[in-house]
Amino acid sequence: MPKNTPQEPEGRSPQQQGQSGPTTGGSAFEATTNLEQLIRTLAALGSNAFSQLPDKKIDTAAELNKKLRVTVAFPPCTDELLALNNGTDTSDEINRFYNEYFTPVRHRIFGQDPGDPPVELDTQLPNHLDPRAVSCLNDEIIVEAIPQSQHSQQYGPVAWPTECCLCPPCVTLDGNRNPPPNPPFTTVPHLKRLFVGDVLWAYFFDRMGIHQILGVILDAFASTGRLPISNGSIELGVRDDIVALVLEVMVRQTKTGLSSTVRDRGSMYRTTLGWTSEGGRKLNLDTEVNTGFNTLFHKFIFHSLEFYRDKRLAVAIQGASGGIARPSVATLVTIKETIEVLKKRFEAFQYGRNYYNALSAIVWTIAGMSIVRELRTTLGIPPAFNAPDEFISAAYDILVLKRPVTQGAANRFIVHRECATQGRNLLLDLEVVNHLDANPGGQLEEWLTQVEATVEAYRTNYLTLTGADLGVATAAIDQQA
Repeated sequence: MPKNTPQEPEGRSPQQQGQSGPTTGGSAFEATTNLEQLIRTLAALGSNAFSQLPDKKIDTAAELNKKLRVTVAFPPCTDELLALNNGTDTSDEINRFYNEYFTPVRHRIFGQDPGDPPVELDTQLPNHLDPRAVSCLNDEIIVEAIPQSQHSQQYGPVAWPTECCLCPPCVTLDGNRNPPPNPPFTTVPHLKRLFVGDVLWAYFFDRMGIHQILGVILDAFASTGRLPISNGSIELGVRDDIVALVLEVMVRQTKTGLSSTVRDRGSMYRTTLGWTSEGGRKLNLDTEVNTGFNTLFHKFIFHSLEFYRDKRLAVAIQGASGGIARPSVATLVTIKETIEVLKKRFEAFQYGRNYYNALSAIVWTIAGMSIVRELRTTLGIPPAFNAPDEFISAAYDILVLKRPVTQGAANRFIVHRECATQGRNLLLDLEVVNHLDANPGGQLEEWLTQVEATVEAYRTNYLTLTGADLGVATAAIDQQA
C-alpha cells in the first residue's frame, strides 16, 4: 500500500468498494466515494489524520538555542529560594520544571557569555564608564564565574554591576523546555532567555493557585501560627533547617516588597497577554492591555483546528486514490496572516519590567511548589499524595478553599499544567518557525502537522478549565483583561 494512502476500513477491499452500490456512473462514482464509505474512513483516521503523510519535522529547539541571552538581574536570594530543587532528580516533576528553566552555574548579569557572538555589549561598556571605575572594577573580577584564561579586556569590566548591588546567583537561565520532535532530531534545548510563552506558563500556574497557597503558608509561618511549621529545631536532619531558612527568606522578601507580587504579575499579564489574574482584577490596574495578543492567540488556535478538520476531510476523500491530501491554500494564508500580526504583539514583552517580572514569577512559582512538596504532611495532606497533581490540588482545597480534600471530575493541577505547557510550547515555536512559507508543503504546513497534538491538548484542557471551546469562533475568554 502506498505510504500516503490511509488504511481502508476493515472488511472491504478497494475492489469491493468500487463494485458496491449502483453500477451506473462508472469512474465518476468511484472517484467521489459514497457517504457511508466517507464516514467510515473518517472514523478510521480518528484525530491523527496525518499519520500516513511524509514525516517532515521542524527542529524548533535548534533555532531557539540560537537566541542569545539578554541582560537581566535575578531576583534577590534566588539561590536560597530554589535550594529545595535538585535538577539531577528528574523523577520529581517539580525538579523537571526547574530544569526547564535553570542550570546551576554562576549567572552573568551583563552582556553575553564569553565566546558567544556578539560581544559588543562587553567591549563597549568601558566607553560608557569612568576609566578610573573600569580600572577598579577589573581588579574585582569574579574568578569563579569566568576562567582566568578568559580574563581579557575584550570582555570589559565583568565585575559590573557590583555584587553589593546586584548579586549574580549560582543559577542561570539555561533550560530544556520545548524539546524537539522525536528522531531524527537529537537537539537538546538550551534556552538561555525567556519569551512571551513563558509568561503564559507563569499565568496558568498563577491561576492554579500556587501563589495563594504559598501566601497562606508564609502567613502562618510569620504571623498566625495556624500551621505547625517547624523553624528548624524539631527534626535533627538538615532538611528541616533548609526548609525553615527558605521560608525565612521568602518572608523577608515579602516584607520588603522584593517578592513576586500580585501587582507585578497582574501588570505583566495585562501588558503582554491582554489577560488578568483573579488577584490582578481586584486591583483595578491602570495599564496598557495587549488586546491584540488576547484576540489573536486563540484565533490562531481556532484556525489551526479548522486546518486539521479540513485536512482530515481531504485525506478521507483523496486517500483512496493514493494522492497526498493538501489543505486549502486559503486556510494556510489565513493562519499565516494571523501569526504575522500575533508575533508583532510579542514585542510588548520587551518593554519595561516585564522580562524581570516574568523571571521573578517563574522563580517564585517553582520555589512555591517545592515548599508545598516539603510541607505536605504538615499541611494535613495524606502521605499517599506524593505527586504534584495530588498534593498541590489537596493544598489548594485545604488552605485556599478551606474544605476537605476532594477528588473532582478534573484535576486542578493537571489541566492548568497542560494549558501552561502546551500553550507555552506553541508560542516558543512561533518565535522561530517560518510562518511566511505558506505554500502547500511549505514549512508552515509541516509545522502545523507537527504540532497537531499540542494544539488539540491545549484546546481540550482549556475547555475543561473554562468551559470555552476554542474550536468555536465566538468562544468567550474568561481571563480577558
